[in-house]
Amino acid sequence: MKFTELSKEEFRSFLKTQPLNDFVQAPEMEEIGKQHNWKSYYVGVKKDDKVIAASRIMARKSHFGKQNFYAPRGLILDYHDKDLLAFFTKALKNFIKKRHGYILTIDPALLYQERDIDGNIVEGGIDNKDVVDTLKSLGYRHLGFPVKMDVSSQVRFTFVLDLKDETEESILKNMKPNTRNLIRKTMKDGIEIRELEYDELDRFKKITEATGERRNFSDRTLAYYQKMYQLFHPNDEVHFLLATLNLENLISQLEEQKEEEQEKLDLLIEQNSDGKKAKAQRRESEQLIQNLENKIKNYKKMMDEDGKVIDLSAAMFMTYGNEVVYLFSGNVAKYMKFNAQYLIQWYMIQYGLKHKFPRYNFYGISGIFDRNDPDYGVYEFKRGFNGHVEEYIGEFELPISNYYYIQKILQKK
Repeated sequence: MKFTELSKEEFRSFLKTQPLNDFVQAPEMEEIGKQHNWKSYYVGVKKDDKVIAASRIMARKSHFGKQNFYAPRGLILDYHDKDLLAFFTKALKNFIKKRHGYILTIDPALLYQERDIDGNIVEGGIDNKDVVDTLKSLGYRHLGFPVKMDVSSQVRFTFVLDLKDETEESILKNMKPNTRNLIRKTMKDGIEIRELEYDELDRFKKITEATGERRNFSDRTLAYYQKMYQLFHPNDEVHFLLATLNLENLISQLEEQKEEEQEKLDLLIEQNSDGKKAKAQRRESEQLIQNLENKIKNYKKMMDEDGKVIDLSAAMFMTYGNEVVYLFSGNVAKYMKFNAQYLIQWYMIQYGLKHKFPRYNFYGISGIFDRNDPDYGVYEFKRGFNGHVEEYIGEFELPISNYYYIQKILQKK
């Protein structure tokens, strides 16, 4: 085995073949890191001139000329190959030490224990607790399992829907009835989904920013969304979706329905039947006409206030490696009742099926499966589509020099 720096092309080719690949490891993300003063290195291990382990590791200057190193969702290798993991770790320590690094932080996208849809551990399922022990034996310090939902952190728990060997029919059938019904209702309401172009990202940002303020979380900057578009859109690896409602078209459709129902009612009146069934039909028709008139009135008011086409909801997705990842989203508070986010998810699930992605990653959940938890609603929304909970093995720090321990002492003061 030989430790070596890799070209971006070598690293990208290796990453795309790995089960632990993740878009945050992608070379394109180097440009995002640069905006926060991170410098990227591409390192790996070769055997018989073939890459068998690799990682993008980032360095940023700390105090006294020291550097902090981080491998987001790395390292990328078979963690059960203890010899390879030990070799790579030792080589990394030497590599980082030569560059005045004092710490390497990793948070691999490796499952800790397999869980079901309710978050319960699956008996006899995947169990990588031994990997935690192996990493500890190599000098890594496990930081435990903090629940991280903040915009700057990698999440510990995600919710995943398997798409492999599934069809649109089977996915719909296995959804919770309420989720399936809401998807069908959004389609009936005439909500449309489309992808935003680069010069339209301000519409996406307007929705996510307002959502962040309403729900008390930090939103990314418009510059971040624009940069992600520039980096990943050329390879069709990022998608910004917008759900809209064309009120002019919707009102026209409702007026047509009202006319048809009025014709039906007129015919019933002409028949002049006093039978119980006929009276019930007239009452039902009159009620439907009234409901349609109320809808038309409300939608005309909305059109007067906000225009012919209104934005309802938006979401950002990555389609990288073997999965579709639902990353960020927002809803216009005024129009939450349209439940447009359900249709956005269905649109991308269909995309995943069409393009043969085996996984649909709904991304972060709190990992607290208690209905009283403030974030339970996020989990409940995602589990409505069916799927299972995934739990990663957590975050680890590898001390490189004695300055690591000095830093820990200073942080406690």
